[in-house]
Amino acid sequence: MDLPLQLLQKGIKRGSILLSNSFEDIDHSKFFAIIGVYQDKIAGFFFINSRIHPIIESKSELFAMQYQLRKCDYDFLRYDSFLGANELQTRKVDALVKSMQDGQTSIVGELTENDLVAVLEVCRNSNLFTAKEKRQFFY
Repeated sequence: MDLPLQLLQKGIKRGSILLSNSFEDIDHSKFFAIIGVYQDKIAGFFFINSRIHPIIESKSELFAMQYQLRKCDYDFLRYDSFLGANELQTRKVDALVKSMQDGQTSIVGELTENDLVAVLEVCRNSNLFTAKEKRQFFY
C-alpha cells in the first residue's frame, strides 16, 4: 500500500529514526536519526552504530559526540548502540520521501525526549559545527 505524500512528510521531523539502504557508500542498511529540519532540508543523518570506531576513539572531540542509546529504550536495537553526532549531513526532504516511497527507507521510531534534548545540547556546544549550522538545525 502506498502511503500518501503528506503522511510520509509528517514522519520526517527532529528526532525521527529511520532505517535505510539508500546510501551509496554503505553496502548495508543503516539506522540514522534526523536532528533538524530547515526549509527543504533535513540534517543529522547521525548514524547509529553498534560500536565506536577506533579512529573516533582516538580523537577526543569526535569521541565526545558519540551518544549512547540503550536497547531498553529502542525496540529496533539489538544491543546498546551509539548515535554518532560528529558529522552533520544534509539531504533534501524530497529525496528522503522518494526513498521512502521506493521502499528503501522506513521510519522505525523516535529518539526519546531525554536523548533528543541531550544530543541537541552537545551539538549546540560542539566546535565541530558552525554557528550557522547550529542556528539552522539545533535550535
